[in-house]
Formats: sequence, structure tokens, C-alpha cells
Amino acid sequence: MLHIISKVPLTAPLFDRLGTHASDSVIVIGDAVITLMRHGEWANYWDAVLANMNVSVLAVDLALRGIGESDIVSGLNIVDYSGFVDLTVDHSVMHSWH
Repeated sequence: MLHIISKVPLTAPLFDRLGTHASDSVIVIGDAVITLMRHGEWANYWDAVLANMNVSVLAVDLALRGIGESDIVSGLNIVDYSGFVDLTVDHSVMHSWH
């Protein structure tokens, strides 16, 4: 399953669901990219998810918010729109969290 996370605020129950299936992937887009900040309140949650599954972030959404790669938690895959499409092709089931 591809989990598409696009809105804030996030909740702890969302993170309980993420990382339960190693074959799942996550892409963070839109306003939700601010939750990926290295020193932000959600950093520890993202670190736990990253230990178990592939997490990507849409590059254009980082750029639009002035967020650089050094500002976000480590281990994320930064993808362009083509990479986003590839994720949707790789995962026949998608769930949008908002």
C-alpha cells in the first residue's frame, strides 16, 4: 500500500498504522512536509517509520516551503513528480491521509 500524507496536523494513531507492513511505502506531500523537520515535534515518529519502510517526499513541496535536505530527518527519498508516479505504479492500493 502507498500511504499519501498531505495535511497537518498529524496524529499519533497515524504513525501507529505506518510501518506495520514492510511492503508499504509512504509519500509526504503538500503541507505535511513540514512534519519532516529534523528537530521538529514529529521527528522521532518519522525515525521509527523510516526504520521499517520506504518514505519519500515530493521535492517541489520542500522547495516551495524553503526546506532543504539538511533540514529534514535523514533516510528520506526525495522524489520529483515522475518518482511519485513510479510509487503509484509500484503500489496498486493507495490510501490518502488527510
